[in-house]
Amino acid sequence: MMNLDEIFVTRNWVGKSVRRDEDIRLIKGEAAYVDDLDMDCAHVAFLRSVYAHARITKIDTSKAEALPGVIAVVTGPEVAKQTKPIVARAITQPAIQYVMADKKVRYVGEPLVAVAAVDRYIAEDALELIDVEYEPLPVVVEIADALKKDSPLIFEEAGSNVLLHDTLEHGNMDAAYQEADLVVKEHFRVHRYSSTPLETWAMIAKHEKGNDSFVVWANDQQPGRSTANVCNTLGIPNNRFRLIVPDSGGGFGIKLAIWPHIVILCLLAKKVDKPVKWVQTRREHLLGGSHAPDCDVEIELPMKKDGKILGLFIKDIENDGSFVHTAGIYGLIKFATMVGCYDIRATRAELLSVVTQKGPTVQNRGVGKPTMIFVLERMMDIAAKKLGLDPVEIRFRNFIQPKQMPYTTPSGEIYESGNYPECLQKALSLSGYDELKKRQIEMRKNGKYIGLGISAGIEPGTSNLGYYYTSRGVPEYMGNAEGAIVSIDYDGNVNVVMGSVDQGQGHATTISQVIADMLDIHPERVSVDSHLDSLVSPFLGHSGAYSNKFNDVDLGAVIMATKKVRDKMVRIASHVLGVETGGLQVKNGAVCSRKDEQKSVSFQEIASLAYKKILLLPEGVEPGLKEIAYYKNPMAKLPSRDDFNVQITHSNSVHVVAVEVDVETGEITFLKYVIVHDCGKQLNPGIVEGMTIGSTVHGIGAALLEEFVYDENGQPLSASFMDYMKPLAGGLPRIELAHMESPCPYTLLGTKAVGEGGAIGSVAAVANAVEDALSPFQVKVVSLPITPQKVVKAVKETKEI
Repeated sequence: MMNLDEIFVTRNWVGKSVRRDEDIRLIKGEAAYVDDLDMDCAHVAFLRSVYAHARITKIDTSKAEALPGVIAVVTGPEVAKQTKPIVARAITQPAIQYVMADKKVRYVGEPLVAVAAVDRYIAEDALELIDVEYEPLPVVVEIADALKKDSPLIFEEAGSNVLLHDTLEHGNMDAAYQEADLVVKEHFRVHRYSSTPLETWAMIAKHEKGNDSFVVWANDQQPGRSTANVCNTLGIPNNRFRLIVPDSGGGFGIKLAIWPHIVILCLLAKKVDKPVKWVQTRREHLLGGSHAPDCDVEIELPMKKDGKILGLFIKDIENDGSFVHTAGIYGLIKFATMVGCYDIRATRAELLSVVTQKGPTVQNRGVGKPTMIFVLERMMDIAAKKLGLDPVEIRFRNFIQPKQMPYTTPSGEIYESGNYPECLQKALSLSGYDELKKRQIEMRKNGKYIGLGISAGIEPGTSNLGYYYTSRGVPEYMGNAEGAIVSIDYDGNVNVVMGSVDQGQGHATTISQVIADMLDIHPERVSVDSHLDSLVSPFLGHSGAYSNKFNDVDLGAVIMATKKVRDKMVRIASHVLGVETGGLQVKNGAVCSRKDEQKSVSFQEIASLAYKKILLLPEGVEPGLKEIAYYKNPMAKLPSRDDFNVQITHSNSVHVVAVEVDVETGEITFLKYVIVHDCGKQLNPGIVEGMTIGSTVHGIGAALLEEFVYDENGQPLSASFMDYMKPLAGGLPRIELAHMESPCPYTLLGTKAVGEGGAIGSVAAVANAVEDALSPFQVKVVSLPITPQKVVKAVKETKEI
């Protein structure tokens, strides 16, 4: 692996808070989102199920097809005849599901019919004319109901509503229980919530009738796998499908599985002589635009009296709704953070993926890790209380120590670097923790209830994609990698094409900074195409914006491609200047002699040789200055139940929160919010700060406000922002942020994950603070969200949130 001196020729830009230049284009309204693309399109609307569970006995679309302006209609049974079933990744039981409802519907909002018309208004009107007859079936909404022996089956062929049930043990849990002085147990329930990006799903599909191929424009977050999924489902070769990803207004994981709707639009496009376009409404998004699953978690910590944790048992039951493609993933990914920041030598995890009549689940920001850290960090406070220890002290007694790095968890996850005790100590100091404790005592004397909450967590990044298949066998994907094309143009400026996509994270700015320091130029001389075109972009099956992988494999590909271009320019310059390559250096946009900097040739002059005066190139050097590179993280392990790493980099953070709880109204007010985090080398601290604060707001929303509620008939009661509450700027704390830096030895730039950490650590910190505030009332927090109604009821009646 290269060191930084081999990568950079200057240190002028990396590590600086360079302004995100791409934001200017977005703010000025010059972005090209799917809905902005100037095409003559037919517009698509979906008829969706109004039942949570029912057999489809009749679909009559004749009146809709006769409506003037309607161009084409496709139904679920038609789609089932023309496509293959959705392929599952994690579950082990058979479950047949198509991209549209075929013989029965399994959740409210499942698509039944798609209509293409000259405009969206006519398409929506046509839906009213479609006659669907249902035979209602018994509904299963909650986990407990799904697990009953006589429960109605969502997928009859599975023979059960449990599509994955596996137990994985690492280390000696029997010995942990035998040596323990006590076992601390608790049962938690984490609710169903999601992210709501400003731009919902959007796509345009065009059928090229001449060669029976498709071109699709979509705000897909994971084009590498989506391309394969669409082609597999349609039964077409990859060269018959082209995916273009324009600008995208946020993702947060919610756009990782939009491909089933792409399949539907492709089938509609075959019936129409123009492209077909669909933009998801907010109601559609909230109904079935993918959620994070709700789950029941039982956890046990065998411990010594001094607070030392000997092992961890977890029984995790995920309510994965009704989408087989991603069912089971949330349980497995918890191994990335199962022991948190703690030196726990044995684990046993019983994982269940349960299907119900709730909407589809997909990877939402953090993907299971907010839940894992929530239950673990709640348990640290619960165990401390039982043992008479301060919550701070029990963490110090269990932290992995810096001298243990790199640290391998029982299951095989490799924590590459970090100083967890110092991170907590710094957070306590920054927050004025001791003074807050004193203030808490004084305020309680006056009937004011202040609570302090701490959460120490791991933020993993760069998924080793083989983990999906841990319970199934040989995986379709392994490891993680990305591609990049870097070229020097005629003017000596740099152009970059990525295999990944940007969902608003500031990739272009960061790439420009890195290349600027590799070539000693100003970042303004670097142009990054943030769009993707599967025909020309260097994408892989791993390509996409997910799991905090940009800082690792995406930039790795950029670095390797830039180095190839740089090496080629040096070789050409050596020929021109008559100086050996070892005697040359890259400086100020040129290649010059180390001994005599006046002896130099500019990038523009080198480009002229490479593109125009090609007969003057040295022997064996091809024309052009364009290089492609693919980079994989070397630390990904081959799949194994006994030793595997779910993710490959591991940041850490500590959140310290102070809240005041009004026990009469249940209102929770933030008094202090401090984060100290370590994401290795920061390439652009301004972007890092924005991501850290933004993800923390996501976590605060999950802890206090957001929840998808269903009634006993499986009807969603949170289908608009009137019912699905989001955090507003006015109710948020001022977040104080500090950094530590322990570079990752396994990434080219020493970077680690950033982008999800706030969503992972904040949930537990807020919950711990609320429980601490309500400790005079013996209230315990074992579920989310912590709403005012629950607070008041717990204080006056239940003693439990």
